Amino acid sequence: MLELMALTGTVVYSFINNFPFSSWGEALFLVLQTVTICFLILHYRGQTVKGVAFLVCYALVLLLLLSPLTPLAVVTLLQASNVPAVVAGKLLQAATNYHNGHTGQLSAITMFLLFGGSLARIFTSIQETGDPLMAGTFVVSSLCNGLITAQLLFYWNAKEKEQ
Repeated sequence: MLELMALTGTVVYSFINNFPFSSWGEALFLVLQTVTICFLILHYRGQTVKGVAFLVCYALVLLLLLSPLTPLAVVTLLQASNVPAVVAGKLLQAATNYHNGHTGQLSAITMFLLFGGSLARIFTSIQETGDPLMAGTFVVSSLCNGLITAQLLFYWNAKEKEQ
């Protein structure tokens, strides 16, 4: 749900500000993917009615956020809330890695792609939107991904502790 909130903030903020689709389009597809996963979790728990209610409620919230009824300040706050969510999630992961003395089964390829992708998004968000909030979000994301990537390299040969 936290991921869905962050993705929704990016999509709504970008759409309201008329940013080019190429600067936020991947977030739209990630929203669709995340909404589908949320529904499927409820469905496979035998709570299909709750899943459908979730889809309807999410669609209504999205329509409200995209409507003229929602002040730009609320949309901007939603986008700005992505920064603490990213920092909290990545710092929790980094703290767990430090505490464990290894990165577990974290994929090196995935981390290198996340780090490189977030660095590229700084450049593309500046070029395509010129928006400091969007660029700042990707700067923070890059720093956090860089920390996890550095841990991956530092703990490269570390083994999981025997229990």
